Amino acid sequence: MVVGVPAAVQKDAAWTSEESVTGRGVLEMVQIPLVGRDSALAELTEAALGVVSGTGGCYVVEGQAGTGKSRLVGAVADAVSGRLGTAFGRAAHLDRAAPLRTLRTLLRANGIHVLDESDTADPAANPVRLADKLGERISRCAAARPLLVVLDDAHWADELTAHILRGLIPALADAPVLWLLARRPSPSRGFTQDTIDWLIGEGAPRLTLGPLDADAVTGLCAQVLGGVPDPRVLAMVERTGGNPFLLRELLAALHRTGTARVADGVATVESDEVPAGFLNTVERRLGGLSERTRWLLDAGSVFGRPFTVHEVAGLLGQAAVDIMPLINELVDDDVLVTDGTELALRQDLVREALYAALPGPVRLALHREAAKVVHGEGRSSVEVAEHLVRSGRCGDAQALGVLGNAVRQLAPTAPHTAADLILRMLDLMGEHDEPRPRLVAHAVRLLASAGRFAHARELGEKSLHAGLSVDDEATLLLGLSEAMYVAGHTAPVVDYTARALARTGLAGPVRAQLMAIRAYALLDAPSVEEAATTGRDAAALGETIGVNTAWVCGNAARGVATRIQGKLAEAVTHGETAVGLADSIGGVVRHQHPQLWLGRTLTAVDRFADADAAFTMGQREADQLGTAWSQPLWHFHRAELMLAWGRLSEAQTQAEAGIAVGTPARTVPLLALLARIALLRDDMDLARTHLDRAEALIAAGVASEEVVWTAALLHDAAGSQAEALGCLAGVFAAVPDRLYLFTHDTGMAAQVVRIAMGTGLDEQASTAVAAAQLLASLNSDVPSLVAAAMHAEGLLRGDLGLLRAAVRTYRSSPRPLARAAAMADTALAEDLAGRGGDAVDLMEEALGVWIDCGATREAARAKKCLRRMGVKRKFRRETPAGRSGGWASLTQSELRVVRLVAEGLTNREVASRLFLSPHTVDSHLRHSFSKLGVNSRVELTRKVVVRDRDEVTT
Repeated sequence: MVVGVPAAVQKDAAWTSEESVTGRGVLEMVQIPLVGRDSALAELTEAALGVVSGTGGCYVVEGQAGTGKSRLVGAVADAVSGRLGTAFGRAAHLDRAAPLRTLRTLLRANGIHVLDESDTADPAANPVRLADKLGERISRCAAARPLLVVLDDAHWADELTAHILRGLIPALADAPVLWLLARRPSPSRGFTQDTIDWLIGEGAPRLTLGPLDADAVTGLCAQVLGGVPDPRVLAMVERTGGNPFLLRELLAALHRTGTARVADGVATVESDEVPAGFLNTVERRLGGLSERTRWLLDAGSVFGRPFTVHEVAGLLGQAAVDIMPLINELVDDDVLVTDGTELALRQDLVREALYAALPGPVRLALHREAAKVVHGEGRSSVEVAEHLVRSGRCGDAQALGVLGNAVRQLAPTAPHTAADLILRMLDLMGEHDEPRPRLVAHAVRLLASAGRFAHARELGEKSLHAGLSVDDEATLLLGLSEAMYVAGHTAPVVDYTARALARTGLAGPVRAQLMAIRAYALLDAPSVEEAATTGRDAAALGETIGVNTAWVCGNAARGVATRIQGKLAEAVTHGETAVGLADSIGGVVRHQHPQLWLGRTLTAVDRFADADAAFTMGQREADQLGTAWSQPLWHFHRAELMLAWGRLSEAQTQAEAGIAVGTPARTVPLLALLARIALLRDDMDLARTHLDRAEALIAAGVASEEVVWTAALLHDAAGSQAEALGCLAGVFAAVPDRLYLFTHDTGMAAQVVRIAMGTGLDEQASTAVAAAQLLASLNSDVPSLVAAAMHAEGLLRGDLGLLRAAVRTYRSSPRPLARAAAMADTALAEDLAGRGGDAVDLMEEALGVWIDCGATREAARAKKCLRRMGVKRKFRRETPAGRSGGWASLTQSELRVVRLVAEGLTNREVASRLFLSPHTVDSHLRHSFSKLGVNSRVELTRKVVVRDRDEVTT
């Protein structure tokens, strides 16, 4: 990565001219790349100065090589340097192979001391935690002086830097920090380019530097050539496509050779041919260098990044002191620049040209030697691996060891880059090389982790050719199974694992892991008995042969299976066993997070406080371990708990936080849950929007029973009861073997009966009642499940006694929404029985619960019922969270966050104080901003001060 003061960037215009060897010449005085960029410069400068008001943001400057991006962002930095703190840096090609190199070098080289060695010493550093830490520290720096952070050639930033920027830039949106990212567009994708695209999608303005327009080209020609260009000159320069770099070189050639003539203020050329040497600008510029000096530049181009004197000397096989005169010559000629410790070619286009011009065998040999040099200089194994791959040497044991270390180093934080490295290794190996199947299996897992599911499946299935050993084939099928499970495609997992497990002579460790992943895949089957059995066998085999991951995962899968079957006490036992094993074994087994599944079971048995504690502690551990895959699940399960608890605003906050960090497969149930919350708040349009997004993902192969139930509820709300019951046909068909939905929404059976009443579809109602009764019989110590069965049967039979018993039983459960629904149905039955007083009391109690929870739709229905019962008085007004403003609309959780933020705490500090995730704090803060009508922490703090002052005076 190249760093330095922005003014250094402005030397780029002159250096390719031969005159720059002895003097800057005419082009030094002409700021060529900024011609035609005045509006872009003005816009960016205004945005940068705007951070003084307290809020920042992000701009992306995009353009092909030579379009003037570097000059533009450098000019912006110079324009605001007196009023803002400025951090300016440029990523280099091989930054991609050095995790966090881009961001670390950018910040440290510009005096922003926000990264400690301890922050980045761990190669598996958690991007979420680093982003949070950086957010805190940069916020403090910016509070003292607003900040402009410029990253040129951002497309080459390493993947870990991109991970961090993805969270850091939005987190600092309300701080006085402006990020200015310059990149080249590229048809080849990668995580860094995808991150920049994501930032643009989230609202970062994009300025695209295309070709210079005709007026700019004409003005530039006149300025350089000294006369207005005639049609022949314009026809010639048109062949540059308006690219500022190419145009500069052409004008330099015309000026240097005297090809252009000026007469009577008009510039013309005698020939339409491009001046000799224009298309070989780099060769011309370097033609006066000695052979040794040119060889030094060729060697330096191989590193793909700024290099040290010792590194290039080692590659040349010379002592550092012997090449110092050559380096001094190149620095004096402005060919090389230095930041004090490393050297780089001033124009990276030149480095690319030098590298491309190297003969193939020479390039391979240089990369082979470079691998030794960078290893000896203590560079990362990732960079060593990059050179080994480019040298064509990756098949021997030593090279494979280095490459394996590089992949392990990259995998936790940069799965895209790690997968790409393995893929390049595979390209250089033979189809039947002994290590290939294991490398393919690893590549498949990494591709899945990076979300590249189609590529993962294509690679894995292509590699399943005849002739593989039993264990190699099984290892490959295991990798494919894990990839497909993460993608949400469980059917292929069942097929892959069956194929592998059918082979005789399969080694125990691979067999145990295959059985564990198969148990999870079978959880989606209509009958989960095989999942429970397979989980049991996987756990037993894992325990016997010491495969701890299978031991823990088998028990966890068995716990989920028995929960789906409705055997909740047994599910708790299996879940607690898995958690206990993970805690006692430690190590990589902790990354399985079996407390995720245990917490959900604790919710199902009404142990809400225990479930909340399990989620809190588990999410904190996941944050420490850096297991990003689990983050959306923690949020989903907590959101599910909050909804059951009647805390709609907190459920929404958790769901939104989960979507912010989730993959498509993990987003589906979160969207369905948000749709149910919107329905409870009587916002049908929003509910439909969430459901449409979820159903679009289902079309891509992601299954979710939550979506089926949500679709049924929306059909019912729209008056289409038959369609609602039709959505649930698959759910009814799986009863009694599969009780998944009935364990997670205890009010489901009664709701199904309510939908079925009047449609003549009594069979579905009876099936729902039978499911509730089975759950109650299996879990007679769980009040909500016993009450749910009474409620559903009482509705179906019109039995007032059962409905009253349901209300009494629900009073000892922690589920207010389910309790209120039972009260309302009982109130209607009491009214029909002529017990008007009891009916009104129950309906008013239900109304109070719904108002307190923010369930606007049900509250409105309760009011209508009370009017029909003859109640004339005014009812307490609802203030549903998210629908009205002011301090009264804040939830207690939001108010706690607001108070701490007003005290000056960062999101990370608030999260630590309240035992929440930073994403949850961010969601609370965004909701609070909206409700209070503020846009920044500064405005929020003022609001708090004014409110406190008013409370004191009153």
